Amino acid sequence: MQSGLRSPFALAALVWAAALPARAQTSDVLFGGWSWRSADQGSRPAGLGGAYVAVADSVRTVAINPAGLALIPKAEIPRGLGGLWAGAGYSLGRVVAPKDQPPARPTQPGAPLPCTAARPTRPLALAVFAEQAVTQDNRIEVVRGPGLSESAQLSSTSEQIGLGLARGLTSWLDLGATVAWRHLTLEGQSSRLDLAGDELSRITLSGDANKARGIVGALLTFGPSRDPTAVRLGVAYEQDLFAWSVERTALDRVRGVVTSGPGAVDVVEPPLLAAGAAWRVSDTLLLSGELDYIWYDRVRRALQRNTDAATAGPFSLRNGVEPRFGIEVTEPSPTGGYVKLRAGIRSETSGRLEYGLADPALRQAFGGVPAAFRAAAGASLLGEFYENAFRFDVDVSQVVVQRLSTVSAAGRRRLSLSITVRM
Repeated sequence: MQSGLRSPFALAALVWAAALPARAQTSDVLFGGWSWRSADQGSRPAGLGGAYVAVADSVRTVAINPAGLALIPKAEIPRGLGGLWAGAGYSLGRVVAPKDQPPARPTQPGAPLPCTAARPTRPLALAVFAEQAVTQDNRIEVVRGPGLSESAQLSSTSEQIGLGLARGLTSWLDLGATVAWRHLTLEGQSSRLDLAGDELSRITLSGDANKARGIVGALLTFGPSRDPTAVRLGVAYEQDLFAWSVERTALDRVRGVVTSGPGAVDVVEPPLLAAGAAWRVSDTLLLSGELDYIWYDRVRRALQRNTDAATAGPFSLRNGVEPRFGIEVTEPSPTGGYVKLRAGIRSETSGRLEYGLADPALRQAFGGVPAAFRAAAGASLLGEFYENAFRFDVDVSQVVVQRLSTVSAAGRRRLSLSITVRM
């Protein structure tokens, strides 16, 4: 029987070894607006501009850097709105602190903020989470030629549940792993019409599919053990363990025959590597930075396997690099407890295929979309009661630097709310 210490390594091995070859979305017009752009991961991470892989100090980190679960003191229960999100984390053992640990720091009003006086080796911790109703809707209309047009719509809804484990190996190194089950409901239809509006052909996509995605992460803490301003480094990698699969069918409406399918098309989500640093400059000031690398070329290569080299050749999707920065200030609240104010900014790639040859319909559907910059701001109210605490978060993000063509790719203003109870 494996010990709790070895469990994260077993999950890490699954993430690296169990990924299966998969085919990506097709070159059909209805996939023209499909995007793998990154999403905000809940209230406080969003307010920090997404620079959270090294902060990683709540149950939210189970879907970002699961190594941060080791920081949970005993138990934590968050609930979020915006994207409906719920989770629970629990530490399975007592924190073993060094024998020479000095007294804990005061928590009276006006005194410095509380912090752990010494940095112990953290015990095994686990967390479960669920996220519901993440939607994506795309509508495209293109001109095919004189008297010919094509209208397409693609809608998807996804939800997920997951389990994460973390363990402190030493006082300065924590490791963690998460496996998430994700469900996708997808419906799409593309119709080619003549000048009179009569339908000449139709392509349909439909699916009710499941997949698994794995995340492994590490968190390193540097500095004197009793220094609250220690620097943390975080790194996390995630990828599909297997892909979603949906059905594609092509119909000739004039002749009344099925010209292709139904056939399976796998929808691939690109792997992502995130690395960052967090520095608590003082009891009241936190700085964080992160750099994400997204392997969009996996989508492009899978498209070639799904079709052929000639069809996939004109399409491109370069790997994405997204820098992220955040700052957070903590001050005593006039009504008791503490207030956190934060802000952040990040680059947001479009995650969309681009067509580079002369076909007018494909050029319209798969036009190039540059990266945008998304700014964010948020606030938290923290309160304590006996040995428990709560935190209420509200955060908003908005694209602030963009070309006009990136509005649909970068998305609208995003508002998220959450409440967390820690015991």
